[in-house]
Amino acid sequence: MAERHYHEPVMVRETLALLLTDPDGIYLDGTLGGGGHAAAILDGLREGKLIGFDRDPDAIAACRGAFGEELARGERSRVELVHGSYVLACSREELRGQVQGILLDLGVSSHQLDEPSRGFSYRFDAPLDLRFGGEASNEPTAAELLASLDERAIADILYRYGEERSSRRIARAIVAARRHAPIRTTGQLRAIVERCVHPRQRTDVLSRVFQALRIAVNRELEELERFLSCVPSLLCRGGRIVVITYHSLEDRIVKHSLREMAGKAQSQQSPLLRILTPKPLRPQPEEIARNRRARSAKLRAAERV
Repeated sequence: MAERHYHEPVMVRETLALLLTDPDGIYLDGTLGGGGHAAAILDGLREGKLIGFDRDPDAIAACRGAFGEELARGERSRVELVHGSYVLACSREELRGQVQGILLDLGVSSHQLDEPSRGFSYRFDAPLDLRFGGEASNEPTAAELLASLDERAIADILYRYGEERSSRRIARAIVAARRHAPIRTTGQLRAIVERCVHPRQRTDVLSRVFQALRIAVNRELEELERFLSCVPSLLCRGGRIVVITYHSLEDRIVKHSLREMAGKAQSQQSPLLRILTPKPLRPQPEEIARNRRARSAKLRAAERV
């Protein structure tokens, strides 16, 4: 198993119960992280194969270590690691109609939040980066985004991706501050935000601001929508998708996409998917007590028909 200190996987038992239906099938883990879910899936495979994706080079490095013995088998390995977005699976022709199960565990990993140099958390003063791919990415950093966008665009990001009601006030303060000095660190941004809100609101507002910038920098929602649209073409008959979300924006997209594909599509005579979770599954109290970051998780699943 991958080490838990990187990221403790959420709702593993529930995920495996819904996802693993054929030990000889092909499975995709679109968000490897430290490899916790991937290791659990691999334990349930016989002659099957697991293809894991992650944009974060730290995650790929962690999984190379975790699955070193399996990877050493070369062509006989049951694991393939792909450094890149899970959207890459959509363009792999050999996977069309062949995938037995797909897992997306969305959001940010514990490692990304707890590693000061990555700039994902307001708890540490670090370069304001927020890119999943780090320095190897082509995307602009959060600092570059705040330097280039006008006040209205910044406010729009904070409201759309963070559902932050103080978005206009914070955007105005950001633009005023950057006239005097570039906003290059998480500490600078934190100080600006803290001046805009009541002390009792600071923790929640900071969380929403950093979430909004992270989603914008990595184009997370656009990638999710694009991938979900190609899921029916990847899954074989009876193949399943399981998605774990952590905030309402992600969950809304997943819920509506799965429901739409379970209904009458314009170009289809029958539904593409069958919903397996009419209501999302939530973590058990004992899991939340062990791992507080699991408390907001929602799991939804569907099956190809």
